[in-house]
Amino acid sequence: MKKKFFIALTLLLTGTLMSHASYADDINVPSADANGRVGALMPYTRYDSETAKLGGGATLVKSANWKRTDIATQASKQSYIELPSNGSYAEWTMKTNANGVTLRFTMPDTPDGMGQNGSLDIYINEKKVQTVDLTSYYMWQYFASGNPSDKNDNGVGCFAFDETHFILNKPLHVNDRIRIQSSGAKGLKYGVDFIETEVVPQEIDRPAGAVSVTDTKYKQYIKGNDYLKAFEEALKDADAGSKKLYIPAGTYELSGIWYIYGSDVKITGAGIWYTNLKFTNPNPFGGGISGGNGSHGPDDYCNNMDISNFYINSNLRSRWDQKAVYKCFMDVFKGGSAIHDIWEDHFECGFWIADYNGKIDYSSGLKIYNCRIRNNFADGVNFCQGTSDATVYNCSIRNNGDDGLAMWNHDNQGAHDESNNTFAYNTIEFIWRAGGIAIYGGNGHKVYNNYLADMFMSAGIHLNDIFDGPKFKNTQNISFDNNILVRCGTNDDSWHEDLAAIDIKGDVRNVTFNNTKIYDSPFDAIRIFKGPTGIVFKKTEILGASLAGQTTKYSTWEHSTAAIRLENDNVKFIDGLKIANVSPDKVGNNKTWPLWTDNNEALAKSVSYDYLSDVSYNVPEAPEADKNQGGGVVDPMDGITNYDISLKGLRWENASGDTNLKEGDQVTFRTSLVCNKDIPAGVKIGVKVTVDGKESYVTDDNKNGLKANQPIIVSTNSTWSAQPGGHTIVAEVDYRNRLSDDTNKANNTRTKRFNVQESSDNKVHSLQ
Repeated sequence: MKKKFFIALTLLLTGTLMSHASYADDINVPSADANGRVGALMPYTRYDSETAKLGGGATLVKSANWKRTDIATQASKQSYIELPSNGSYAEWTMKTNANGVTLRFTMPDTPDGMGQNGSLDIYINEKKVQTVDLTSYYMWQYFASGNPSDKNDNGVGCFAFDETHFILNKPLHVNDRIRIQSSGAKGLKYGVDFIETEVVPQEIDRPAGAVSVTDTKYKQYIKGNDYLKAFEEALKDADAGSKKLYIPAGTYELSGIWYIYGSDVKITGAGIWYTNLKFTNPNPFGGGISGGNGSHGPDDYCNNMDISNFYINSNLRSRWDQKAVYKCFMDVFKGGSAIHDIWEDHFECGFWIADYNGKIDYSSGLKIYNCRIRNNFADGVNFCQGTSDATVYNCSIRNNGDDGLAMWNHDNQGAHDESNNTFAYNTIEFIWRAGGIAIYGGNGHKVYNNYLADMFMSAGIHLNDIFDGPKFKNTQNISFDNNILVRCGTNDDSWHEDLAAIDIKGDVRNVTFNNTKIYDSPFDAIRIFKGPTGIVFKKTEILGASLAGQTTKYSTWEHSTAAIRLENDNVKFIDGLKIANVSPDKVGNNKTWPLWTDNNEALAKSVSYDYLSDVSYNVPEAPEADKNQGGGVVDPMDGITNYDISLKGLRWENASGDTNLKEGDQVTFRTSLVCNKDIPAGVKIGVKVTVDGKESYVTDDNKNGLKANQPIIVSTNSTWSAQPGGHTIVAEVDYRNRLSDDTNKANNTRTKRFNVQESSDNKVHSLQ
């Protein structure tokens, strides 16, 4: 017995029996903090439409009463800048340094609903630096009834705004002026809601020992620019070996769903501004990333994965009658997996975490953090079907066509209930259906320090029991703490239902709201129907409600909206309730204003509140940019002028260093670079060599800089398998155009031709 004990102790001390710490443990999620920030801390600074200088015929378009047919109602603070013609512009003066820009824009649809292309020009200090391509391909979903249509069926046009992001050819400095200007392309009217600017970090280097999807052995799996099979094979090798997979800078097309299998594997790109995954199939089941799907590989084999640092887009532009099955991330990510520093656009959902494939498996301990979850046709994140102990932290979620963040304890195929999920320190904006945050059941969930703003046809926080599952029957406690809601709620959603900023109905039970602040709701700030029990509001402020001046008659006789609509005596408001700036009762049939209780005066008297008749208040914004952002170095080349980098030499050689190539040789390409001025260390100077206009091979970007007039040799980081016959190679230095002020781009390219000798085996075979 002692011998067995000492063996076990020895194994424990050496780590053999110790479980690998999960990647989710790498991030510490702070607890609720009444004095802490509310919302996600992101690296960008926003410049809104109301702060822009306008010229050339540009106008500021506003929606004063949240009319749902006004495009401005879908914009930040219900206003955007219209650029109606050539030369019209919006301009901002920079508060920080920056070289990355995100532009939120609107442009018209086409009659067939497929959208059209256009462009806007970017000026810095009145000098044009680049043109940005735009499209309305993804935009515009129409609601004549509850469900959307891809083309105009005389419904309300939602998804009126989309985004694009780009790295500037010339960096911005404090007090520089950036201008977004229309060239009148295609005669279209463009609209700009805001821009966000940030310092783009340097690329993430390939981790030591990592498998790269561009390694030579995976070239055979690439069809055109379709890397799907290469991604699959590279991940298999990473899982079996180093547990590291790298996706370098570049754009990688994927023709179908990327089914991920592995355990303890770290998958990283070069960064959200550099590595782009583009799912090209626009059809149902056409794309996205699936974890451990048992119908395509080892069931449930997606354990403790770390996935990060790339941008993901798709060609999806429809919900396909609610059957798209085209989530950016879906199925199961187990064992404390982490998905972070991801930027995703244009999927059915950003994340749908649930298992619908055979036996039910569960995502326990998953953390999603530091992500940008944008412009999806349905949910941003849905923790569904038993997902528990999962977290969304410090994410920007906006412009989604169903709930921004949701927890749904769906029991399809007998899934167990879900518990202890967390939504913390997130910013949720521009949700155009359902709610910013929605809870449909479960127990022990925590929702805290979130900032929600500018909902369109949706609630801010939404709790109900209308979907299948255990709902709230096992709920002992769900808590909402320190959340701020700004301009949330509607009197007419896609189903012609009204929704308050906080909307609760059905058999919802045992939910506590603590330190909640609601600002400038166009509709009711809080609405609680008959049915919910154990609902408690502690320390609540309603500063602005019913500001649209709209009336409602959904589910009752027509009346003016109010600060609180209460039909339930199982609700408690304790530890202070402050109300201010509520529109008057324009219908005149409400005896209990600023509450609406169906004229139940006894119920109204049970709610103790302070009404502040003469009060001014500031509506809070989302957190400002990280203080480390804006003062740092935008570009190591900043201030270096009149430089000329050139490509002086290009050669090829096999593994023996011979330039006389034979079929099957593994060929490395080498180039000679020189510059007339010193290039500082840290500047990445990449070279791409293309063979016969098809296959491309790149260098590990030189980061050691260049000394003036001293050539250096750089080599491609993968080899070409020589094919017999004549070939043309083209080498290009700075192929990513990082050195935008290079005085002579003509000498950045070099072309050569060579022959590869056919192998003797092939010659003999051909004679036979």
